[in-house]
Amino acid sequence: MLGERLAAALGAARDGAAGIESFAHLLGSRRVGPRGVALALPEVCEGCAALVVALDSLSAAVRDGFVETDAAVAADAAAVRDGFVETDAAVAADAVAADAAAADAACAVLGHAGVEVARLTDELSRAAAGASPARGPGRGRGDRGGSERGIDARQRLGLEASVRRTARELSGALRLSELVIATLELRPTPLDLIDVLRNWSAAPAEGRPVVGISVASSDGRANEVEGDVRAVSGLMELAVGMVSAAGVASPHLTVSRLSDGRSVVRIAERGPREGAPAVALDVVLRDGGERAAAVARVVARRARIELVEGTGGRVVTMTF
Repeated sequence: MLGERLAAALGAARDGAAGIESFAHLLGSRRVGPRGVALALPEVCEGCAALVVALDSLSAAVRDGFVETDAAVAADAAAVRDGFVETDAAVAADAVAADAAAADAACAVLGHAGVEVARLTDELSRAAAGASPARGPGRGRGDRGGSERGIDARQRLGLEASVRRTARELSGALRLSELVIATLELRPTPLDLIDVLRNWSAAPAEGRPVVGISVASSDGRANEVEGDVRAVSGLMELAVGMVSAAGVASPHLTVSRLSDGRSVVRIAERGPREGAPAVALDVVLRDGGERAAAVARVVARRARIELVEGTGGRVVTMTF
């Protein structure tokens, strides 16, 4: 089980992200007038400020979670290899350094999200200050000043675009950080890679394009691997995002089997001699930036999946 601190921090971050997503929907609803928007602004500002704190707390909890895991691994190594203290020290140092990289990858993603939420907090605070001037004497319920006139149509559209941008950033950041966090408790099970692919959601996320990919498998046995479904699914989605970001418009995924029994997934542009795909599906394009690539490398290492990026990022292979 994840530590209570880490679970609580993750829950607080999710709640804050949900609040921003709800405000985006409110701004986009033509059933909500300018007064409703103005009345909601102060509460949303408070929620954004709390979310910045929650993201910082989550980063700290993630880092401590990996440090605690490393300490336990190092202690186990020392117990098993009694009499080889110097070797154990070197192994423990390598383990700590390696898992510190996992924490670094997650914290970089969360730090970027925190900067984006802080930017939105400032913007919403300015909008709230302009939309809700203090009531003076004699301003009664019939007065349709400040709080109703404060958000005009142009300003509302600008706020909606800004809030949706932050909502997208948060969605991606939490997805990536949750993928790294999942490696603290990997649960390997028998998987069929084609089934994993079919279970991907094809519903377009807000502002995220849907990309069509084709899948071919030359050997049904190659589809059968042992792995954590969260890590395997997340890695394949990230790999699609990586090759798409490198310019591959319609990625082609092939599954094959090596002579030693391992399975290989290759994601690249479809070659002219490759046969018809066994499966064709759409996936929501995941992030393909450097932060996402760093997360993919860390998750692959911790899940014991060999991940290799081809020149220019147009090819990604994973060996199970």
